[in-house]
This record gives sequence, structure tokens and C-alpha cells, in this order.
Amino acid sequence: MATQPILYGADWCKKTIAIQDYFKTHDVAYDYINVEKSDEAMQAIQDMNRGRVRFPMVVVGEQKPLKNPSPEELDAALAENNR
Repeated sequence: MATQPILYGADWCKKTIAIQDYFKTHDVAYDYINVEKSDEAMQAIQDMNRGRVRFPMVVVGEQKPLKNPSPEELDAALAENNR
């Protein structure tokens, strides 16, 4: 069964907003975690990026986390998640 993607980002980040728009346009249910409001989320981002704070990050199922993914990368990850 497919799992909902998780978007780690910040409300002011244009790239985060673009990914949210992608999900809305494609009717994809997702979980959004604002990294500025959660120490655990900030730590998760650092863990995904070898100690660096980089976002947006998208986690789709058990796949490798995607850093600032393009629409094409999101398409591929979502397709893989739905197999």
C-alpha cells in the first residue's frame, strides 16, 4: 500500500510552496512538517543531509529522501510508491 509523502519545509520558502502546489494540483495527499516549528523535524533534515540544514525535503515511502525535487522527480517517486 502506498504511503503519503512527507514534505519538510518552511512556510516562507518558495520551493516548499511550489511543491505544495504540485501536490495540490496532482491531488496528492501529503503530510507537511514545518522545520522551523519542530526541533525533531530540523534534526531529521540534518540527518538526511549529513548535518546540513537543507530544505525542502520530500520523503516518499522507503525511497531515498528527495532534496528540492523537480516535478519530474516527484512524478517518478510517486509512481514508484504506488507500485
